[in-house]
Amino acid sequence: MRRSRLVLLAGAAMLLLGVAGLWQWRVHERDGSAALARGLAALDRGDARTARIELMNAIKGNGRVAQAHAAQARALAELGDGAGALAEAERARALGWPAAQGRVVMAQALLLQGDPAAALREVRAPDVPAASAAAAARMVARASLALGDVGGARAALQRALTRAPGDPGNWIDLGRFYLAIGDQGGAIQAADRAVALAPTDAKALTLRGELTRAQYGLTAALPWFDRALANDPDSVPALESYAATLADAGQAGRALSLTRRILALDPSNPRAWMIQAVMAARAGKGDLARTLLERAGGRLDEEPATRLLRGVLHLDGGNAVLAIEALGPLVGAQPDNRTARTLLGRAHYLNGDFAAAAATLAPIVAQRDADPYVLTLAARVQEAMGQRAMAADMLARADWPMRATADAFASPRDAALAGGPPPANAATASDNIPYIRALLSTGRAAEAVDRARLLSRANPGAPAAWLVLGDTLAAAGGPQEAARAYEAAANIRFDRDAALRLAAAWGRAGNTARAAQVVQLFLAQNPNDGEALRLAAGIAAQAGDWRGALRMLRILRAQIGDNDAVLMADLARAALESGDRAAARAYAAHGYRLMPGNPMTADMLGWVLLRTGDKGPAAIDLLEKAVTLAPGVPALQLHLGQAYAAAGRKSEAKLALNRAAVVSGFAGRQEVLAALAAL
Repeated sequence: MRRSRLVLLAGAAMLLLGVAGLWQWRVHERDGSAALARGLAALDRGDARTARIELMNAIKGNGRVAQAHAAQARALAELGDGAGALAEAERARALGWPAAQGRVVMAQALLLQGDPAAALREVRAPDVPAASAAAAARMVARASLALGDVGGARAALQRALTRAPGDPGNWIDLGRFYLAIGDQGGAIQAADRAVALAPTDAKALTLRGELTRAQYGLTAALPWFDRALANDPDSVPALESYAATLADAGQAGRALSLTRRILALDPSNPRAWMIQAVMAARAGKGDLARTLLERAGGRLDEEPATRLLRGVLHLDGGNAVLAIEALGPLVGAQPDNRTARTLLGRAHYLNGDFAAAAATLAPIVAQRDADPYVLTLAARVQEAMGQRAMAADMLARADWPMRATADAFASPRDAALAGGPPPANAATASDNIPYIRALLSTGRAAEAVDRARLLSRANPGAPAAWLVLGDTLAAAGGPQEAARAYEAAANIRFDRDAALRLAAAWGRAGNTARAAQVVQLFLAQNPNDGEALRLAAGIAAQAGDWRGALRMLRILRAQIGDNDAVLMADLARAALESGDRAAARAYAAHGYRLMPGNPMTADMLGWVLLRTGDKGPAAIDLLEKAVTLAPGVPALQLHLGQAYAAAGRKSEAKLALNRAAVVSGFAGRQEVLAALAAL
């Protein structure tokens, strides 16, 4: 009996303990203390999203606990919710949380709200605890940079690193700082250090992915974003960068899937809607793109990409006034942006403001490499203003078969800028690069080279400094030296500007194999880049790889459509040499219909008719027209001479072929000599 009683007593005691534990658990759940503990633990391991939910439950259980509101402010700030973080921090202070303890999170919230001056005042208060000194210094750096104080930001980051050299957050902020001021090399070094200190940190891995995208290309960056998401599947910044990279790489399906993941985590995320809007616009779905862009809520309206997209969509929708409102500030901020300037000129033209259209297009028209579309648009503007002679000159330039090499982009203020004193500090890019380009556009190449050398030596990690040095060296007649400068830029940031400049420089230096290698490497990472596709097709054609050229030109045609006469001529030649005669005739005829006054389209249609066995006089008529329009182009004389020879008109054939033979440096001279010998 005694033993049975002992067992019963032990069981009763265990039951009472269990009930007491359950009661205590329910009390903790009811008063929010358990949720608070879980929220703080989630914050400590960097899981702000889980922390937000737990802390929300803690506040629901007991809304008068200052610590819960303070922790929620930290979580919301990490998630980018500045308004929410500010409200929670103020509530925590009202409940007795010491103001000194919340300086950093308050400054972070104010920065997110777009008030860097207030953030700076907050974080520079004398009562910031020593334990928060490194984080406070990072906030000082962010706020200073937002206010344009680069020196103050740099000094603050140095203080943070001195206090906590092993904190990956300091290195991440240093990388972002270098990226913001254009020092790509410095940003790469900082990001590498952050990844070495915290190889599973999603922020560090995302930064390294963004830098890899600029340094090596879109495809090379993807593994970094994969690593970031493997360690933090709900990292919205990583998802945003990954989705944008996939969209630019032409992987729209995967990009769309990622944007949906972002919106599941953050339903009002503006970047997800923006990425979807861009993809819709690229697919020709303008109405859908407008709807998606509106869902961003205007939070990205000040960004250049948003202004450009809005301008395109407004033009597509026939609203030139709204297009001007979107594109005008963009061109003001980025006067060298040819795409934006061309679209703004078109918008002014459609709105009937011909003087504004002419002024907008003038800097592009002044370039020797102005493309036919811009020249044709500018000619229509001049016609509308009654300037028929000027319009005729522009149309003649649009019809010219050869484009000159690119000049330094000129702007109306270049003469005044070049005529003034040079910047006091030769090491600052923001004022030296415009000054160097002004020197170039006013013909002072030697001075531009000297100034650009000083700038690149002072900023070895800034690709913009190496690009402008390459531009000055190219203008001064040193293609090989220019190529070396462009290589230095490409080793830091291998984007379109660096790749196309580098390929062109090697081509001018006579190293076509190196030029082809550069273009192929760029296309491997950026398979949908139209300019690179066109250049790669040209290189393939020079090497006799006509099928490869045709494949790339067809990809380009799928992107830009059938209204590019030069593209049609290139497609006709590639199809002809690949043996597809029917396609060659169709392409050549369409190109000629688009621009009948262009000697290239006239020559190509005549040449295709000749090569495909056309027996009528049309082939020779077209080739004669091409030579009449551009008598100094030896390739046109060669084709006409061969047509005369095929028709038995030997004396005329000799005359045309001899005109081609005497042109110095003509790549087809051996073919000319063979044709003359055959006569």
